[in-house]
Amino acid sequence: MTRVAGLVSLLVLTVIATACQSAPPNPVGDEIRIAADLPLTAWGDTAASIQQAIELAIGQQQGHLGRFRVVYAPFDDSNGGIPSQAMGVQNVNQMIGDPRVLGMIGPLASNTVYGEIQVANAYNLVMLSPSATNVCVTLAASWCDPQPKVVRSEGPNNYFRIAPPESVQGRAMARYAAHTLGVQRVAAFDMWPDEGALVIQNFKEEFARQGGTLVLERKIAPGTPPDFTRFLADARADGAQAIYAVASQPDDHACAAAAQATSAYPGVYFLATDAAVGDSTCLDDAHASANGIVATFDAVDVTQSKDPEAMAVVKAYRDANPKIKDIGFNSYVFAAYDCARLLLDAISRALQQTGGSLPTRLQVLTAVAQTQGFKGVTGTYSFDSNGDATSPLMSIYRVQDGQWQYVGPIDARASGS
Repeated sequence: MTRVAGLVSLLVLTVIATACQSAPPNPVGDEIRIAADLPLTAWGDTAASIQQAIELAIGQQQGHLGRFRVVYAPFDDSNGGIPSQAMGVQNVNQMIGDPRVLGMIGPLASNTVYGEIQVANAYNLVMLSPSATNVCVTLAASWCDPQPKVVRSEGPNNYFRIAPPESVQGRAMARYAAHTLGVQRVAAFDMWPDEGALVIQNFKEEFARQGGTLVLERKIAPGTPPDFTRFLADARADGAQAIYAVASQPDDHACAAAAQATSAYPGVYFLATDAAVGDSTCLDDAHASANGIVATFDAVDVTQSKDPEAMAVVKAYRDANPKIKDIGFNSYVFAAYDCARLLLDAISRALQQTGGSLPTRLQVLTAVAQTQGFKGVTGTYSFDSNGDATSPLMSIYRVQDGQWQYVGPIDARASGS
């Protein structure tokens, strides 16, 4: 999960100023480059798997769009074992300086996004991310610093993402709780600074639309582990049928509430956010009470799909990368594949508009923004004016036999859209 927000540093601002002093040269030659900014060193196998998915998407294009050869140009934004905003900005400036680069996939981590958008925005370089989920990347909120409009001040929105904002988790969980679990009364606790309030607000509004009621909402400070005794007693007194644990990090130890509920509130459902999924901390904190915990995750596991097209892509990926036995929770692999395919589709449409001559970056950006109903393996995509997918999918995971198990996708689009 990639939610860490950051201020744009003086280094970033200095690089922006330098980059804006002169425009890139006019495009020449018969080559189009699809760039990617990934933490290849810092995230090891995870980033490598995502890179391989991008390469697969480009390779399925037979390496050409019209008369242009399509080339993949990877960049590494790692520094000191973590994704680095400064390295990302440096990479984006290199992309800007290469007139053959018409778009980029990434970055993966939210904390590298802000500076990169601001640099790329000045030159209409379109960015498509499969995984950056921090709310502030696309949506204004009181705690966002910088605000989305600040990092897009030089031109039209140039950033688009397939993964939904963190706040959408609440909407997805409300639907699952109401439709699948048949729950009508829920108590929620919030251990997530800033964004937790939006997650719960989304849950509350959608749950009400489904006929349910959020009977209790409380802020609880993280601890090791926290004491949920009073909260559980109040939830039980209010007739809650489920507990919704909203946390941003495994180390918040939110799943300790499931263990404490075994004696304080037996039989209550336990719902969680994506910080719990795939991490042993939640299972350890819940102990023998882990089975039955349900959580949302902000990507779809295409390896579990029964759709023939998706199955064919998964097979092609495995055939091309036989050493990879289990993609596991790295569900962003096929989101990255879809980002690359969507970008290629947009460039193809831009080429049609130019009569086959090389489109400008603004023309490619416009084509991405105008994408309607693009059918990918992880969902069908159109974008709103903020750059968010209008029909996002999320996943539901459930603990069974002491292990996280994929349940399936869930529609997380806004009601009425």
